[in-house]
Amino acid sequence: MISRRDFNGVSKVEGRTLRGVAAVYGQPSRPITEQGRTFTERIAPGAFGSSLDTDIKLYYNHNASMPLARTKSGTLELADSPSGLQYEASLPDTTLGNDVRALLARGDLSGEMSFGFYVVADTWNKAKTERTVNSARLVEISVVVDAAYPQTTSSLRHVDAGITDAVAARLELHIQRIRNV
Repeated sequence: MISRRDFNGVSKVEGRTLRGVAAVYGQPSRPITEQGRTFTERIAPGAFGSSLDTDIKLYYNHNASMPLARTKSGTLELADSPSGLQYEASLPDTTLGNDVRALLARGDLSGEMSFGFYVVADTWNKAKTERTVNSARLVEISVVVDAAYPQTTSSLRHVDAGITDAVAARLELHIQRIRNV
């Protein structure tokens, strides 16, 4: 069974690049209820290991029909750090990408992130009220409305104005060449 865990963070909106922390390491979750048991959970540093070399997707609210980016296409980059799983994604110029950007800018989405994974190895305390995920296979990360972990972040950044101006100038030259042909 795939498990999904959410984090809450603060967002700053600038541009189309979404970046932040998709999973924090060593921090307790809010209470989680699965299979009739309520517990808190921590993700061990490096728990996602080699699954970061697979094709991971960025969704909206864990919905596979709402893709925003993926590692296979190069629109999503993931990096393990001592504190958590860092990500950077280029939001598409689509209705969904524009909606997510607008919702972040307005504050309707607060930057809360989540991740979907399969547990490979875990340990529990004696009372079975606290779990540490030592190894997991990451499947996806998601921008979400509500979250289980309060420590993640998302922010959007803009492309440097100089780069944008250079691209516009090259496009104008290209259009002039086409008109002269």
